[in-house]
Amino acid sequence: AIKTEFIRSLYKLHEGDYYNEKKLRKGIEKTKEMYGSVGFWQWTPDVDLMPRGIDPNTGQATVPDPPAVVDLTVKMVEGKQFFVNRITLLGNTTTRDNVIRREIRIWEGNVFNSEALKDSVRRLNQLGYFKPLEGKEGEIDVQPTPGADNKVDVKIKFEEQNRNQLTFGAGVSQFDGFFGQLSFQTANFLGRGETLGALAAGVVEAS
Repeated sequence: AIKTEFIRSLYKLHEGDYYNEKKLRKGIEKTKEMYGSVGFWQWTPDVDLMPRGIDPNTGQATVPDPPAVVDLTVKMVEGKQFFVNRITLLGNTTTRDNVIRREIRIWEGNVFNSEALKDSVRRLNQLGYFKPLEGKEGEIDVQPTPGADNKVDVKIKFEEQNRNQLTFGAGVSQFDGFFGQLSFQTANFLGRGETLGALAAGVVEAS
């Protein structure tokens, strides 16, 4: 699958360095992102820390004055490569599906890319048509497709928010009398993701 040399470059730990758990966790995080980007959605690490000169079962030294050295092994439990079966959109009562789908960076039938899904969420949030997707339960749901060996179904649940602005201004002029102005603007006209503005003005002449 993925070459060991490339995976090793994600871990900023080298022989002779002080052991650093923060660097290890960062390397695991980057490895998970890399595997997720090529469909290995269920990748998990198997980390083994083995201090030299210490019995792993008893924790007792097996040699006098064991060296302060630990051997680190990270096993890649890849799992299967997954593909996108279906993308379902929920809660978009106003915004049309095609407006949403043009912002989504994963496609039905293609390899499931978890990093592209994260990018899709960022793009959708930038639209401003919905309340921000923040990873709450039920918002972004990825599940294995029932009856399929290596496919997933993706559901995204939205909550529309008002993108309409209605403003009214009025005043009195000694020359023109009372005047008023009404304006309306929407950033999601008919759910098509288009901006529309309208302006109406009126004057009642002074008698």
